[in-house]
Amino acid sequence: MKARALNRRRFLRGLGGVSVGLPLLEAWLPRRAEATAASIKRFLVFFTCNGVNMDRFFPTGGFGAITDSTLAGTALEPLTGHASRLLVPRGIHQVPIGFGREGNGDDHQKGMGTKLTAQDLDGSSDNYAQGESVDQTIARQLNPSGREPLTLQVGRRGRGVLAHISYRGPGQPVTGENNPWLAYRDFMGIGEDDPEALAAAERIARRRESVLDLVTDEFESLKASGLGQADREKLDLHFSTIRELETGMTGGGTIACSLPDATETELMGIDADTVEDEVSYRDMGRLSLDVMALAVACDHTRVASIQWGTGAGGPIFRWDGMNHEVNHHKLSHGSFHDDCFPGDEREKCQNQPANWEDHLHEIDRWHAERYAYLLDRLAAYTEGAGSVLDNSLVVWANELSDGRAHHFANLPWVIAGSAGGYLKQGQHLDLTAGADLYDFGGDGVPHNRLLLTFANAMGLSLTEYGDSQFAQQQGELTELKV
Repeated sequence: MKARALNRRRFLRGLGGVSVGLPLLEAWLPRRAEATAASIKRFLVFFTCNGVNMDRFFPTGGFGAITDSTLAGTALEPLTGHASRLLVPRGIHQVPIGFGREGNGDDHQKGMGTKLTAQDLDGSSDNYAQGESVDQTIARQLNPSGREPLTLQVGRRGRGVLAHISYRGPGQPVTGENNPWLAYRDFMGIGEDDPEALAAAERIARRRESVLDLVTDEFESLKASGLGQADREKLDLHFSTIRELETGMTGGGTIACSLPDATETELMGIDADTVEDEVSYRDMGRLSLDVMALAVACDHTRVASIQWGTGAGGPIFRWDGMNHEVNHHKLSHGSFHDDCFPGDEREKCQNQPANWEDHLHEIDRWHAERYAYLLDRLAAYTEGAGSVLDNSLVVWANELSDGRAHHFANLPWVIAGSAGGYLKQGQHLDLTAGADLYDFGGDGVPHNRLLLTFANAMGLSLTEYGDSQFAQQQGELTELKV
C-alpha cells in the first residue's frame, strides 16, 4: 500500500475506549505537504505572575537582533538555543490602564483579568473580566470540532480574578487543571462513566500497563501500512514522549496516580499561607508542559495555556539552587509583607529580604528555563519544512512589569515561533518610536493591539480587540509582522 493512500487518523483507538493522539504524518498530506503542514497553527500562552526584575530581564545592547550575546546575563539567557525564533516587543502597556485611572479593580486584579481580554472587570466581589479571552476567541475558529482550549495551572487553585486568565465570556472564567494526570487522562480519552475505561485507567495509573499497551494492535497496523522513514521516526519520538510522560507521572512520587482524585483534592486544598511547602510545584509544572506539548503536537487542541501560580501569590522557591525566605509576591515587592510599596514608611516595611532583587531574577530565569523546555518539546516535532514550534505562537505574558510598583507599562512580552511566517523573529523591538517606554498616554502601545495581532496571525480576520471604551487604539502591530 502506498503511504499517500493512507486515511488520516488523529487517534489510535484501543481497549476501554482509550485513544492515543497521533502527530501529523507526511503520509496524510497532499503533494504540497509543506504548505498543508504549515497551515496548521497553534497558539500557546505561558503566563507568570507578580512582575519581573526589569533591570535584568530583557536583551541587552539596545534594540535589534537577538543573539546569544544579547541574552547573556539576562533572565532570558536560557533561551539562547531559540534566539533566532524570539520576538521581544517593548513599550506595550495594559488596557484598561492601572494606578486607579481606568476601570474597576486594583493593579493585581487588572494584571490578571485584562491580560488576555483587554476588558474591564465587572466590579463584583470576584471582579471577573467582562469579555472573552483571546485564547478562547482563537479556539472557537481554530480548534478541531470547536473544542475548548486546554487550560492548565501550576499550584493551588483559587477563586476570583487573581486565579484566572482565560474567559469563555463576560464573567465566565475558566479554571485551569492543576493535576497533569487528569489532563492527560482526558486527552487520552479515558472517561469516568465507562467501567472498562476506568479499569484501563487504573492499570495505567498503577504502572501495570502503559496506555500504549492498550493500542498495540492499531499501532502495529499503522507501522505496517507503508509509512516512510520520516514518519516512522516521528512516531518513535512521539511514543517515546508518551512513555517518558507516563514514567514521570509515577517516578519520585510527584503524582499519586493510583489516587488521582485525592491528589487533585490535596492540590486544590493548599492554603495560601503554607504554599511554600508545596514541594511538587516544580514537577507538576514540568509534567503539565509535557501534556501541553503532546496535546498540541497530536492536534488534540491547537490552543492551550498554562498559568504559574496566582496573582499576588506564588510559592517560596526552594529548589534548583534557590532557597528563598519569602514567596514570589513578597519578593516582587522587596518585602516580608504583601502590602508594602516603594517609599512605604511604615515600620514593618523598612526591612527587606536579603538579596531580594537577585532572588527575583532567579525566579525570572527559572521561568525562562521552563519556557525553553516547552519550546524544545514543540521544536522536536517536525512538520513539512519546519516544526510545530515554527507553525505556532508561544507567548510568554506576565501579570505586571515592575511588580514592586504594580506597574502596567513596558510589559514583558516574549514571543516564540512565527505562526508559519506571519511574525518577525530574532528581534528586540521598540514600538514607541524612541519615546519613553513607560508612556501610556501618547506613544505607548496598548496591549489590545497585540492580542489582535495574535488572533489574526492565527488566521482570524478581526479589526479590533478589547473594550473600545478603554482600548481606543486599534489595528494590528504592523511592526511585528514580516
